[in-house]
Amino acid sequence: MREAEFRDWLLNKGYAAHSVDSDISRMRRVEAAMPDYDLPDRDLDSAFERDELEGVLAALRGSIDALPEKTPPEALVPRSNNYDERLRKALRCTELYRDFCREADGAAPGDAERVRRYALDRYIRPARTQGRPHVDIPVREVNEALDLKNHYKNICQALAGPKMQALAGVPAPARPEKIDSPFTIFRFELGGFDRRMLERLRRMFEQKYPDFRDFTESAGYGSAEDDYKRALIARTDELLTEYRDADDAALGAALLDLISGRGGLRSNLLDWRVAKLVADIRSSVPGVMEEAAGSLARDEDGIAAVAGFAERMWPYLNEKVPGSRPFAESRTIPTMVRAMVDPLQIIGIRSTPTDNAAKMLLGRPAFALQPLTASELEGVVGLARRIFDIMKDEWRWKPRDLWDVQGFFWETCQKRLAPDENRAVLDDEMDTDMDSPTNLILYGPPGTGKTYATAREAVRLCGESVPDDREELMALYRSLAQKGRIEFVTFHQNFSYEDFVEGLRPTTGDSEDDGDASAGFSLQAQDGIFKQIADVAASNRGKVIDNGPRSIDRSRKVFKMSLGRSRSSADDIIYQDALRDGYVVLGWGGDVDWSDRRYDEWEAIKERWRQDHPEASGNDPNMSQMYTFRINMEVGSLVIVSDGNRKFRAIGEVTGPYQFVPGPNGEYNHRRSVRWLWHSDESLPRERVYSKELSQVSVYQMNSRYVNWDGLEQTVTTGGDDAATSGTPEGHVLIIDEINRANISKVFGELITLIETDKRLGMPNALTVRLPYSKTLFGVPANLHIIGTMNTADRSIALLDTALRRRFTFREIAPEPELLADAAARCGIALPAILGTINDRIEYLIDCEHRIGHAFFMDCATRADVDAVMRDKIIPLLEEFFFEDWGRIRAVLGHGFIGERTLKAPPGFDGLERKSWFVRMPFADDAYERLISPSGEDDAITVEPEAQPA
Repeated sequence: MREAEFRDWLLNKGYAAHSVDSDISRMRRVEAAMPDYDLPDRDLDSAFERDELEGVLAALRGSIDALPEKTPPEALVPRSNNYDERLRKALRCTELYRDFCREADGAAPGDAERVRRYALDRYIRPARTQGRPHVDIPVREVNEALDLKNHYKNICQALAGPKMQALAGVPAPARPEKIDSPFTIFRFELGGFDRRMLERLRRMFEQKYPDFRDFTESAGYGSAEDDYKRALIARTDELLTEYRDADDAALGAALLDLISGRGGLRSNLLDWRVAKLVADIRSSVPGVMEEAAGSLARDEDGIAAVAGFAERMWPYLNEKVPGSRPFAESRTIPTMVRAMVDPLQIIGIRSTPTDNAAKMLLGRPAFALQPLTASELEGVVGLARRIFDIMKDEWRWKPRDLWDVQGFFWETCQKRLAPDENRAVLDDEMDTDMDSPTNLILYGPPGTGKTYATAREAVRLCGESVPDDREELMALYRSLAQKGRIEFVTFHQNFSYEDFVEGLRPTTGDSEDDGDASAGFSLQAQDGIFKQIADVAASNRGKVIDNGPRSIDRSRKVFKMSLGRSRSSADDIIYQDALRDGYVVLGWGGDVDWSDRRYDEWEAIKERWRQDHPEASGNDPNMSQMYTFRINMEVGSLVIVSDGNRKFRAIGEVTGPYQFVPGPNGEYNHRRSVRWLWHSDESLPRERVYSKELSQVSVYQMNSRYVNWDGLEQTVTTGGDDAATSGTPEGHVLIIDEINRANISKVFGELITLIETDKRLGMPNALTVRLPYSKTLFGVPANLHIIGTMNTADRSIALLDTALRRRFTFREIAPEPELLADAAARCGIALPAILGTINDRIEYLIDCEHRIGHAFFMDCATRADVDAVMRDKIIPLLEEFFFEDWGRIRAVLGHGFIGERTLKAPPGFDGLERKSWFVRMPFADDAYERLISPSGEDDAITVEPEAQPA
């Protein structure tokens, strides 16, 4: 075994030094046990070289399956009560050693390597050396695909070689595919969509255009990249009408002139070289490209039409571009034409930014060295549509068509950012790291959908794919909240630092031995909601990657158990020994060996204990605790090890029956073997797994109704201190609703500094502080994101604490009347225009922060629904906004909603007449029409005072 190299490899992977020492020791035992398994090799390195390391892994798995009937070799696992756990750790370490060998020596010299070499020698290298353009699979993609066994079939079927099929062990297809088309490319879908990289691109775009709010409101972006495209699209529509009855060549000539800048309008769609190439082909073979372009514009199937244009024009492009292959031109020319005709379905392609976008977001290029194919275009359009949906639903950028995505690519993807692993970029101006934690405040008037936007953002920051369906989104949000990855808190005027970070609270004695529980109460530091989720986030090291089962059977019994007193340093060794050797141990029960089967019954336990202690009552913990530990606890039960009454520090699964093992000083003599699923030096709040406070009883069965199974499973899947994980901590989110309603400086305290992006744990300028009550060091982990919401009508954004403003990004969630189109169709009222008019008038009379949100009307299906919203929600809001100044309220809504009558002075009072205002019941029949009437209100409306309520 290459021990020193393996040690360095593990340390470079981020494993702790003490964990590495344990793994090295386990691997020595694995190597020593190889003769006991009758393996042909006697050391791990020779087994790897002979392609037989899988035999070692199979032997270890067989030993696990054979338990408990057959014990493993003593050289591998010294006599122990915890064979299962030790075997699983040995298996995990052996898999790590296999991965080390593969990285150190290159790809494993097994089937995968032979298939890879055959693919290279048979297809790829000849294609490159002989200039054959028809097949080009990048070596990186072949290696990555071959690392996954389920890709063997794809490779063999694609390359259609019987030798390769035999190597991969897959039956030959009935009708093998041929590799003879110059337009065929075989690709593998590797990796997923990189949302973090997309956020980096978004930040770059916003930095380049500081005035950008959305695609409909940005002078800078519009003049630079958008205005001329809108003019070209409008002109294309006109050309399609003008040339409706003309032949394809006439229409195509007009469209080619347009995109080349020869149609009387500015056009940057083709650079001067491509424009000249188009002109040269049209000059040398008149009518050919024109006819192809016209056919492309009129074809019903846009993707097939674009690919057909590329294939048809390829010989002419080749002829006009001697010495190189005009692959880029085969993509740009037809997609620019078709995207003008069909901007919602096809994206105009400029090769470099589009290819860079695919490499950054999908981890693979968009194009091969070949003319544009239908499959390539489908991939690019699919990527563009996905980004379009994100722009629309999450960013609220109001994209109109795929030209907005094309502009985004053009502005952000001219150069390719380095992968996230390096956290670096290739261009000095592109230095924004979107892997950093998020501090975000969503602000806007009431009813704009801030709650929904917050849920979407929280799910995204947790690393999950955001569903389009609202119900699916909220179900995913609730699931993440149940797992403890999303926490929600609402600020108010009395919210304090003690509620948010930590504070002293009166508590009763919490000794975990019944006899030592202290009387009265004491003041102890308790964590607030921010510290709780920060601790949970900091404990997350990513998903466990070992072979142990991590899903939880929710029918199992769950027990709380203490292992020593949580605050007793002398007893800590009890806990540490239990972790190391895989057991739980009970201090009650004296020095009696309870393993005899006659103690399977409660009465037998009671009778035996009273032999030595005749005065013992039925509540004596030596009997009740032993009954729970000996009989009620079963193999397969889960054990949660407490740390005081408010935290827990380990979770295990019982794997063996009761055992009597005399402990030091005659104490802690009773054990049960466990497989530790999770444990951590940093205890977590018990709310993560149990909704009731933990009892002081040493061991008892927890009420399954109060067990948070989602949180329990989430904890187990992160593995804890010793488990091998993905190494990428999962995102956690704290949502602070009404963040502007509390005294920010009082609530946040020193967190004002700690939440800064570069001050987070693991970041370049990481800081920690010693908390005032617990005296512990505390820092904010980088995988904890903070989202605040703020109702601008409740309090002006200008009044928010300046220190907080500097540390948060602010994103406005504004009213979007256009989202009411469906509701308007259902109830027959022009709701978008109604809301727009109301908001314009409010903004004129007060400011934009007091506008009305579209969400109030989203669920309206009838006029009665709209009337109810106006009467019960909108008018009361306006009363608050205008301090019951009914004259201004009527200025907003008009006479159709607000009526007036004249009050004469009472007898004996000399005074002027006064007006009395009232909300009409019902509203006027034409109230909504007159509200949006371009000619203004008709004041000549007759109101019968006696018919109206005062």
